Amino acid sequence: MQSKFQIDAFLPWEVGLIVILIGLILVFIGNKQSKKKNNDLNDLPWTKPTTKIIFGASFLVIGLVQLFPLLKLL
Repeated sequence: MQSKFQIDAFLPWEVGLIVILIGLILVFIGNKQSKKKNNDLNDLPWTKPTTKIIFGASFLVIGLVQLFPLLKLL
């Protein structure tokens, strides 16, 4: 069966699982950080919570693409 998107994995599926875990951690940290109110200018984070959520979501998508060969075996 030919895929119409022509997406292929470029890393092993084990690395895909690690990338998914990193993505989940980034989304969780970004979500937790976005709920805090920072009124002190000396205690601002280095990166915004939205940036962490966006990078985490992109890591999730890349990790899911890496799991495609594993899904073909099922």
